[in-house]
Amino acid sequence: MERALPLLRARLSIAGVDLDDAIDLARAKADLLLVFGGDGSLLYVSHRLQRNAIPVLGVNYGRFGYLADLQPEELEGAIDAFVSGRYAVTERARLSCTRRPQAGAPTTSLALNDVVVGRRTLGRMVDLDVRIDGREAVGISGDGLIVASPSGSTAHALSAGGPIVEPTVATMVLVPVCPHALSTRPLLVPLSARVELRLRGGLSPAVVTVDGRDPADMAPGTVVEVEDAHAPLHLVSVSGRSYYDSLRVKFGWAGRPNYRETAPANSSEAEADGQAGAPPPPAGPGPAAPPESGGGNRARGGRASRRGRARS
Repeated sequence: MERALPLLRARLSIAGVDLDDAIDLARAKADLLLVFGGDGSLLYVSHRLQRNAIPVLGVNYGRFGYLADLQPEELEGAIDAFVSGRYAVTERARLSCTRRPQAGAPTTSLALNDVVVGRRTLGRMVDLDVRIDGREAVGISGDGLIVASPSGSTAHALSAGGPIVEPTVATMVLVPVCPHALSTRPLLVPLSARVELRLRGGLSPAVVTVDGRDPADMAPGTVVEVEDAHAPLHLVSVSGRSYYDSLRVKFGWAGRPNYRETAPANSSEAEADGQAGAPPPPAGPGPAAPPESGGGNRARGGRASRRGRARS
């Protein structure tokens, strides 16, 4: 970041540089907040902003940087684009998590990615009752439950088998973690819904984390409420890359297999059912061997397939 400061000062009016958490981001005023780091840095800044709506632009200095729009070498051109007004802002929904213990005051936090209720002790299960909009929904016994925003669908929820959700879709994703059941599946509910998680008594204790931060013990009878925070994080994009570009480049989302575009020019038998035609017999003295009957590499009816490519 220090190497980028001369460039930034030459093109922008710098309101402050925060390397030691000295600035109260929840009250700060600026047209743009630049975050130098990886996804953890951006999640931390989201936590510190609280409900402040300053637009955020991430510059990836981390290991993965899925939420960051820029690589370090793109910064100079990106600043010129931002100053010229060539940028887009996407609102990323955040979740409000309120923990209501049986004794004591409730506490509320904001999550950009997810709220996770999980086991506190390795090798033990937690038993949760889930209610949606005040109605009984399902019971979960297992390692826990993830309630993720669309942005968080590609984080912990993805590792637990949840779906990929485009960030502007107004939904929450409920993903059980190692459920002790054959029929439990991820569930998408409207972003307007209120999800209540209650830890049943008599079993092992649990913990609650919000964007992976500050695990808090969850005693039996504690209720965790998750709903739309109505305070989205405003992410800036100047690179021109789409969400689907990021899926392909950073996650290796490949789509179709690598089909051969054209059939081999000298092949007398095209590919059928995903396999190449049988190679010709080796040259040499003696009669050629008769073809095997019922060969699996031949097209039906003994005719060579002339399709440009075959399905695998």
